[in-house]
Amino acid sequence: MKPIDANFDEQFLLPPMVEDWLATDHPARFIREIVADIDLAALGFTPQIQTEGRPPYANRLLLRVWLYAYFKRIHSTRKVEEACRENMAFIWLSGNTQPDHNTLWRFFSANRQALRQVFRQTVRVAARMNLVGLVLQAVDGTRIAAACSSRGRFDRKHLEELLGKLDEALSGWEKEIETAAGAESPANTLPAALCKTAALRQQVVEALKAVETGETSHVQPADPEARRMPCSSDGRNLFGYNAQAV
Repeated sequence: MKPIDANFDEQFLLPPMVEDWLATDHPARFIREIVADIDLAALGFTPQIQTEGRPPYANRLLLRVWLYAYFKRIHSTRKVEEACRENMAFIWLSGNTQPDHNTLWRFFSANRQALRQVFRQTVRVAARMNLVGLVLQAVDGTRIAAACSSRGRFDRKHLEELLGKLDEALSGWEKEIETAAGAESPANTLPAALCKTAALRQQVVEALKAVETGETSHVQPADPEARRMPCSSDGRNLFGYNAQAV
């Protein structure tokens, strides 16, 4: 049996009907029907009037194309123009007239407010006809564990002790720098240990401030914004965050 292939030389005895190009349940048919019943003048659409050159495209034709473009999430005028040449649903809605991107843009630019009204009406009608799937969106609080260990946590007493030790270390480094100030130094940068100690001291100072203001009783300097709370499957207190989940 010979496999089926395209016959590009085939000729039709009767020309095909545009109406037969799409299935009867295609969503483009819904857009055609709703546009046919809309009072465009009442919504403020600019009339297409042209006395010279070729006749203008009808507002209803361009509106059908734009509504289906938004339904398919196509927002570029050039992409819509391309779809009117290559996508069967667009070809069907435009009657194979293929409006160009300049025409599409002029229509959109001149009828922005009216298009908003049509979008609202279309959604309302679709929802009333049960053509829109609606789901419940619930917002609730949840607790998310922070990416830091519970080890190394500090309360006020431990933070003050650590701050004292860091101050002593910084004082020692400062004295060494002062002693070596008159000698030649191969480098003009601060010692790495001094930079790390100063950065750690700043973290401890911020953590201690959070404890003193009553925001929390325990702080992890590596993640000072995290708070102790039950956020594990077994109910253990870990460092974490209160978040909103949808």
